[in-house]
Amino acid sequence: MKKILLFVTLFYGFTPVLYSQETKTADGVVSFSLPIRNSLKYNQYTINPAFSFVRQNATYASFYNKRQWVAFQDAPQSYLVGYSGRFSENGGLGLGLFQQNYGLLTTFGAIANFAHNLVLQEDSNLTFGINVAAYKSGLNKGKAIVNSAEPSLDQLPSNTLLAISPGINYGNAFFDIGIALQNVALYNFTNSEIIKDDPEQSLQAHVMYTGFIDTYGFFDKSKFSTLVRSEFKKEKTVISGLAMLTLSQGAWVQGGYNTLYGMSAGLGVNITPKISIEYNYEKGTGNFSNFGSSHEFLIAYKFKSKDYYYGDDEEEGALISPDYSSKKSKPTNKAPYIDAKTRKDNADTKAAAAKQKLAADTQAKADAAAALKAKQAADAKAKADADAAAKAKQAADAKVKPSVVAPDKSATDAKAKADA
Repeated sequence: MKKILLFVTLFYGFTPVLYSQETKTADGVVSFSLPIRNSLKYNQYTINPAFSFVRQNATYASFYNKRQWVAFQDAPQSYLVGYSGRFSENGGLGLGLFQQNYGLLTTFGAIANFAHNLVLQEDSNLTFGINVAAYKSGLNKGKAIVNSAEPSLDQLPSNTLLAISPGINYGNAFFDIGIALQNVALYNFTNSEIIKDDPEQSLQAHVMYTGFIDTYGFFDKSKFSTLVRSEFKKEKTVISGLAMLTLSQGAWVQGGYNTLYGMSAGLGVNITPKISIEYNYEKGTGNFSNFGSSHEFLIAYKFKSKDYYYGDDEEEGALISPDYSSKKSKPTNKAPYIDAKTRKDNADTKAAAAKQKLAADTQAKADAAAALKAKQAADAKAKADADAAAKAKQAADAKVKPSVVAPDKSATDAKAKADA
C-alpha cells in the first residue's frame, strides 16, 4: 500500500496534467488536456474549436490511441472515439468519448464541439467554435494490487469536472488566423467550485497556411499545410509548428516540433476512398528526453459530403480504388469541387465569358433590329412599287378602252342614208 501512495504522490507532484487545489483537503484534480497535437488531418477541433468547420468538406468517424513515454511501465495512454467535421453549410460538429490512463489514475468523459461560420465575402470567413468536456477522474482500483483490504483506497480523491474552451478563426483563400481559450472555465462538481489555478488554462494563438503545389508529375495537385501555434500558460509558454504534405495519390506525411514535448513525424494513407490510417511518432527533448518515445495510431472512416464544400480539400486517391468502368454511370446533380485558386480563376473566366456573351447578345439584338428595319423598308418599297405598277396598269387600260369601243349604230345608219 505504501508503494501505491508513493506512486500517486509522485504522479500528482510531477505529471504536468495533474495538480492539487489550494484547499484544506488538497483534493487532486486532473486538468483537461487531450494530447492530440501532432496531426493536421484529424481531430483538429481539439486544437481550436473552430477547426471542426475550417478547411473541412467531409465528416469523419475515428478511433485514436496514444501511448506516451513507452519507456515507463504503466505510462500514460489516451483513447478517443469520435465523429467530427462539417454537417451543414455553415456549421461544424464534433462528438467524442475519451479515456486517459495515468498509471493507477483514470480519466473518462465526453467532449462536444460546435462551430458556426459567418461568410464575410467571397473566400473570407469568420468561424466561432466551442468545446465542452465533461469527465470524471479518480483511482483505477482494478490496477491497485494489495495484499488485504485497504480502507484508505476509498479516501483517494475522485472528481467530476466540466471544462469549457471557446475559439475563433478568420480565414481567406489560403490563410487562417485565430485564438482559443483552453479551459477558460473549469468547474468541479464534487465540491461545487470553479478551479482557479489550472496549469493547463492558456491562451492559444495560431497562424495556418493551406495551398496547392502547381507542378507536373508525382507532386502535381499536392496540398501543403503548415500551422504555427503559441500557448501562453501561467507558468510557461509553449510554441509549436506542424507541416503536412498531402499527395493526390492518397498519402500524406507530416512533421513538427514542440518546445515542451519535442519532435514528431508521421504518415498516413487512404486504404480505400472511405477508410484511412495514420501513425505519428513523438520523441521528447529537454526535460522529456529520458522519457522515451510516444506513438499515436488512428483509423478513420470518411463520410463524404454530398452538398457542401469548403476549404481546399481535393479528391484524394487510395491504395484500393473501386472500379467504376464496368458500372453504368448515373446522373448526378452534385457539383464537382474545385480548390480556392481554381475557383477564383474559374469565376474570373466565367465573368469574362458572361461579359462577352452579353456583348454578343447586344450586338445580335442590334443586328436583328437593323435587319427587321431593313426588311420593313424593303416591304414598304415593294408595296409602293406594287401600288405604282397597279396604278400605271389602270391608266394604260383606261387609254386602250376608247379605241376598241364599238361604233354607235344610229350614227352608222345616218351615214348609210347620207351615202344613199
